[in-house]
Amino acid sequence: MRPWERNAANLAASLSFYGSVTLEPGLRLVTSWVTHPVFNIALLDSPAPDPSPPGAGELERRIERASAHYHALRREWSFWICEHLVGPRTLRRLYRIFDAHGMSCIAEPPGMEIEELPPPRRPLPVLEVRTGAVQQARFDFADIVGQCFYIPPQLAHEVYDDPGNWGAPVEIFVGYDGSRAVTCAALIEAAGAIGIYSVGTLPGWRGKGYAEAVMRHGVAEFRLRGASGPLVLQASPAGMELYRRLGFRRCTRYYVFST
Repeated sequence: MRPWERNAANLAASLSFYGSVTLEPGLRLVTSWVTHPVFNIALLDSPAPDPSPPGAGELERRIERASAHYHALRREWSFWICEHLVGPRTLRRLYRIFDAHGMSCIAEPPGMEIEELPPPRRPLPVLEVRTGAVQQARFDFADIVGQCFYIPPQLAHEVYDDPGNWGAPVEIFVGYDGSRAVTCAALIEAAGAIGIYSVGTLPGWRGKGYAEAVMRHGVAEFRLRGASGPLVLQASPAGMELYRRLGFRRCTRYYVFST
């Protein structure tokens, strides 16, 4: 499996966390228990080549099918596109294609990979790390993710508090500085890789190594259980400096459009 394929497959597994999955030709449709568009996700699941002759093509048809799916369920929704799955002409027209369907780009995260984390370059803070098996940790995870990724608090708790809703085996790690939950990460083993997601630190604790510490803790836990393969993620602007410093390299890029 090529790096970009591994990255995309791990991402698809992680997004399944947010709800039930419907598979259609070329599409993976995640329908969440919440109505917010960020959590109702259409994912391009196979190549959508350039149309020949030029005109409306395969991507447009898949957008229309996804739109019909979510419209029937009365959901606003979003669409993730991996740059390697569309032809060059389609990629150049991507914004215009989605604009014609009433959707705007909300993110362009690079997909990144590294074989293994290098040794720390600096002393990292000592954390008590709790997992999502602990109710308070799930509550604290929702608080941190809500603040770091601008999710309204009530919505964040609706998404993350109840593991009975979760649709994929994503594991939550929350780092505590004393009694205060200050940082978090979520990991999943899928597609021959360990995916790292939802890495965040509260504003007053940033720049001190907390995110790196909780992320290393989660990776070490997975390695102890026998998880193999590289580490993959999709970087937010806030996390880019950390990931580059650790040696992650871009292998693809995603475009996220939302109604």
